[in-house]
Amino acid sequence: MKKTLFSAVLAATFGFVALSANASDGQITFTGEITDGTCTVTGGAGTDGATKDITVKMDKIQATALAADGAKAGDHPFTLTVAGGSSGTCADGTKVSLHFDGTASTTLGASLVNSATGRLKNLSGAGQATNVEVAVLNVDGSPVNMWTSSGSPVATVAGGKATLNYVSQYVATGGAATVGLVKTAVMYSVQYN
Repeated sequence: MKKTLFSAVLAATFGFVALSANASDGQITFTGEITDGTCTVTGGAGTDGATKDITVKMDKIQATALAADGAKAGDHPFTLTVAGGSSGTCADGTKVSLHFDGTASTTLGASLVNSATGRLKNLSGAGQATNVEVAVLNVDGSPVNMWTSSGSPVATVAGGKATLNYVSQYVATGGAATVGLVKTAVMYSVQYN
């Protein structure tokens, strides 16, 4: 009898504690929208003009311009146009930006984004320049972090298109840059706000 009474008291006590521990304080609701993805990205001035997979051909510079760690040279303005008609995700008034995926592999291999600097690392190997990265900037000179996408410009769609303006730039990293080729890449996706 004592054992049964003790068990009943124990069950009632822990049952009450468990009920009070599971009480809700509120609710978090997640909302979103699945869009038709009607926008495409096309390279504008300063690019090869391709759609989707775009090449920005930077100017040749002298190695002496990158003779010390942190030196910057070869500013190259370029534009990307987000367009696709005037409905769906490209409807006038929609805000668009690019999200850069610093962890994704590219057609050049593994991710080339330096998580510490937010810049793009150069390919390594025979004929490639060393101690150089490519920075991507807004036209006002503020950096766009390729690892986190912070600083990425936002444009508003008007007439079915929006233009995103950037500047690419060589940056000496870890000492003076050496003579050689520079080739790097980053994956991106369009964000609609």
